[in-house]
Amino acid sequence: MKTIALFGATGPTGKHIIEEALKQGYSLSVYTRDAKKLESFAGRVEIVVGDLSNQDAIAKCINGADVVISALGPNGLKVQGDKPVMRGLTNIIAAMKHADVHRLIQISTAAYRDPKDSFAFKAHAFALLFKVIARKGYEDIKATGELIANSDLDWTLVRIPNLKDGPANGNVNVGWYGKTKLSMKLSRTNLAKFLVNQVEDKAFVRAAPAIADR
Repeated sequence: MKTIALFGATGPTGKHIIEEALKQGYSLSVYTRDAKKLESFAGRVEIVVGDLSNQDAIAKCINGADVVISALGPNGLKVQGDKPVMRGLTNIIAAMKHADVHRLIQISTAAYRDPKDSFAFKAHAFALLFKVIARKGYEDIKATGELIANSDLDWTLVRIPNLKDGPANGNVNVGWYGKTKLSMKLSRTNLAKFLVNQVEDKAFVRAAPAIADR
């Protein structure tokens, strides 16, 4: 049984990731600043408490894991400090290297451009609007993507549109902006299923696919 170290677990998407990973038979080491937010999973997952600057706690979460899934992203429109997600991932990547863990699956958005992308009006407009209304968040996502893509890890950046609640029906399109028909909506449960599937699926190693509901 493989173990997943999960970061960003207490957001609206994180709990779906936990449920999907347990459903698929994985064990979980889950990182959080507030263990109370994961009370419903007590006894079913290992809970490690700390913030993204606590290198010892991050190492504890990752040690013994086979893969890291990160649902970390800017928290709303007000980003505290300079690129907090990128700085957190810097600590996570350092802990991964120390623990000899190579697989990293990270949520991203169209703010990170992939060389395989062509011009896509909706995705470009979405990224531009986000840049205007939440510049710090946009820059954090972009810098986080670049940090991971330039690492020597077996990484996958899963680029997402607007998230919504909905069933995990698996009806998604996956590809690159400007080359694949991609809507601007994605259910959190479909995202969770896709993320967990990447633990074994090697099709998108060192790639940044975009995903959306059909």
